[in-house]
This record gives sequence, structure tokens and C-alpha cells, in this order.
Amino acid sequence: MSRMIKAYRAVHQQAFIPIFTENGFDSHMLLEACLDAGCRAIEYTLRSRDVGNMIPWIRRNYPDLFLLVGSTLGSDRIVRQTLRRHPQLMTLDELAGLGVDGFVSMVGFHEDTIQRYAPSHLMIPTVMTLPEAFQAVAAGAHFCKMIGPGLDLVRLSQGDGGFGFCPPMVTGGISLCRIPETISAGAVFVGTGFELILKDHPQPLTKEHVTEVLREYLDTAQNAQRTSRPVLAQKWDSDMRTWLNALPHHHPFEADSMGVEVSEEDLGNALAHRI
Repeated sequence: MSRMIKAYRAVHQQAFIPIFTENGFDSHMLLEACLDAGCRAIEYTLRSRDVGNMIPWIRRNYPDLFLLVGSTLGSDRIVRQTLRRHPQLMTLDELAGLGVDGFVSMVGFHEDTIQRYAPSHLMIPTVMTLPEAFQAVAAGAHFCKMIGPGLDLVRLSQGDGGFGFCPPMVTGGISLCRIPETISAGAVFVGTGFELILKDHPQPLTKEHVTEVLREYLDTAQNAQRTSRPVLAQKWDSDMRTWLNALPHHHPFEADSMGVEVSEEDLGNALAHRI
């Protein structure tokens, strides 16, 4: 079973992803707090000027942590043209060479880019419209990033005309109190930067305090996910194929990619369902 499929399930079930930006906090302390809180996945963005040092450090010290990189650009040309002002930027190939597990993009990805990297990395492009969401997922994107706190696009994507096809990730203004309504509206998982997570918390911050705050975010998101998707909640600890079959949205994984065989009965049931 591939690491990428395991990353997909970990991100999905974690329900909340802490996002590292240029926030003035100690990245090492925040990362250790994430691990102590029970995070199996994080997003480290290219907006962080220390990203070039932190990604190799995370891979060396925490090889089991699933690492998404945010604010990525799918065009090598744009990366080269932007390096003078933002020297921390890296191409997708450079990031893949560092062993990251997925790419999140605020500006989306070209269909060819999604198809190139989706077999080995989680692809999460930002979408602004329902057609964009369908096109991205049809090309192989694992999730569609939608910008909150407004939830109109999320609800539209989960409406009758959306057929539950697109699995949304929602970021932007997702405070603790907004998590339940966001997941109830259809978000598969949410992400929040530490500048919001730790807003108004007493300074100086301690690792223990950050850990406590993160646990509250994780518990709130996972409880909201279980409440909103009770059928999926029943399959929480099931084998991979059973869990994937219980998802209420499209996923791109074929049975052979999970190292399992499809029986004639399974195939017949699938065809009957399509007919």
C-alpha cells in the first residue's frame, strides 16, 4: 500500500490541518506541539522563510509525519521569476526531491500538473467556482481547496447538482467556533494558520499550551466529521478498501493501487450500481 494513500486517509481522518506560515512563532516548538497533540499531518507553506531548512529537518527527524507544502506554484517559470523577491520558493520537482507528501496551491494547478504528480503526491488546488472544482477533481486532484469563511461554494459543491463529487478542504478564517458549521456544510477537512489558532492567547507561548489548543481543534473537527458523516464514522477503523468505499465523495484510488484484488462479485455489484 502506497504512502500516498496512507497520507490521504490520515489527512481525511485528522479533519483539521495546522498550517505553518510566516507567523513569528518558533517553528520547531509548534511542530513538536503538533506531534504531542496527535497530528499525523501538517501543512508547511512556502510563505515561511525558514521552509528551506525546516522541510529537510522534518523529513530527517519525523519521517512518519505526512508533510503537505502549501502556497506552491505549478509553473517552474513563475517560480524562477519570483525567486528574487521570495528566495524561499521551490519548484514542485525540488519539493518532491525533498520527500514531501503533497502540494497545496492558492492559485490552482494546470490539469497536466495534476496528472503528473497525483500518482505520487496529494494534489490540493484552490478552486473559485464549481466548474473549476469538477475539472480539478476529474484531472486527479484529491481535494479542492475552497476559501472561507464563506461557505457558499462548499454548499454548492455538495448540492444535488454537484452529486457529491468534489471533496472540499476549507481554509481562511476557520476559527475553532467555525469548524462544526464548515464541516457540516460539506468540508472534508479544514486548515487554519497559527496566526489565527493562537490569536489572543497569552504570551510567551509554551509548547504545553499550544498542544492543548491544538487538541481542542482536532477534537472539534473530528467530532464534527463523525456527526456529519455517521456512515463513514462506522468505518473509521476498517481496512482501506472498506473505508474508501464508505466515502461520500469521489476518490481516485483503484483497487489494484491498494494491493487488493477485485472479485467478480465486487465488479458485478459496481456495474449493476452504474446501470
